[in-house]
Amino acid sequence: MRVLLLGSGGREHALARALRIDNDVSELHAAPGNPGIGRLAELHDVTATDPVAVTALAGRVRADLVVVGPEAPLIAGVADAVRDAGFRCFGPDRAAAMIEGSKSFAKEIMLSAGIPTAAARTCGNESQVSEALDELGPPFVVKADGLAAGKGVVVTSDRREAAEHARSCGQVVIEEFLSGPEVSVFALADGTRAVAMLPAQDYKRVGDGDTGPNTGGMGAYAPLPWASADLAARTLTEVIEPAVAELSRRGTPYRGLLYAGLALTQDGIKVIEFNARFGDPETQVVLDRLATPLAGLLSAAADGDLRSAAGLRWSPGAAVTVVIAAKRYPGTPVTGDPIDGIGEAEQIPGAYILHAGTTMRGGTLVSAGGRVLNVVGTGAGLAEARASAYAAANRIRLRGSQYRTDIAGQPGQFAPPVR
Repeated sequence: MRVLLLGSGGREHALARALRIDNDVSELHAAPGNPGIGRLAELHDVTATDPVAVTALAGRVRADLVVVGPEAPLIAGVADAVRDAGFRCFGPDRAAAMIEGSKSFAKEIMLSAGIPTAAARTCGNESQVSEALDELGPPFVVKADGLAAGKGVVVTSDRREAAEHARSCGQVVIEEFLSGPEVSVFALADGTRAVAMLPAQDYKRVGDGDTGPNTGGMGAYAPLPWASADLAARTLTEVIEPAVAELSRRGTPYRGLLYAGLALTQDGIKVIEFNARFGDPETQVVLDRLATPLAGLLSAAADGDLRSAAGLRWSPGAAVTVVIAAKRYPGTPVTGDPIDGIGEAEQIPGAYILHAGTTMRGGTLVSAGGRVLNVVGTGAGLAEARASAYAAANRIRLRGSQYRTDIAGQPGQFAPPVR
């Protein structure tokens, strides 16, 4: 099978790693990729959000399967164009991907499908914002309605800060605050059916103890020893299947990865958000634990036939990923600095490195984004996996870099108040 993978982040490096070890994959291509992905796949200099360019590339490499990693190409209609050209594609069409592309649309889907979620109001002007803040009260949860790369959300008890964020975003969704541990559950969907994957927990705040501003994610771990054994099954029944059914009813069948960000409240599971792709950095730990070959699963979902895929199998043990971020992330990150120590880090038993924001400059690996590297540690349990990850992270040298020191330190402790 010849696979074309779109994207250039840590999530895509994790996908490339899982696809490369799949015996069914004969060729792996990536666009645009990064230096880490380039060790596993042939890279192509194509803009991932350009439907025409991606479709032409799929033809040149004779792709049997196109896998769309990030959300931006999905919202740009890349999956639509690729399918229209006759290629098998893992990733929802633009209309279905709006479940991530618009917070208000996602709320509409949840309301129609009876999916438990926070009370919310969509606001397009200051008067509506003021009324919603009065009605829903603090802590205030204010979300930009469109894509914001994981940084369009403010949760605060400061009404002025909430109003200012709403003003800066234009149209927003203001929600009731949900209290309880937050978890992520991925599901593969084929348009009518879905299969849930291993739950994971990520850490959104930049600083230890869930302090500082919201980020795209500073680390994650799986499995969740504190969560109920039926969490994935319940999420499938209460959340994923109703969403897939509602999208199908609307004539926009969902074929791809549906990500449910959940709050485990005293009243049960409630959805914080949906994403239309694998989450980052949870993908890094979930795929590390996946024992079922990945390419066949993605192909079955793309073909609308998940019944043909074998039941998911998971490796024993645990995985922890620690994100190494650039100086000043998540504000204006410093880029262009040399990265050293990756070879030393990968000498740590059970550890490996996934590239996120990196590039080559004159033969030297340098930083090229806010989240630069993902350090993945594995082990027989979370303590061993965590020790491996941090031992490896300590070997990485990048001027001014930062990472949290409490990822998986006390599993289940944090209920990150980030929406």
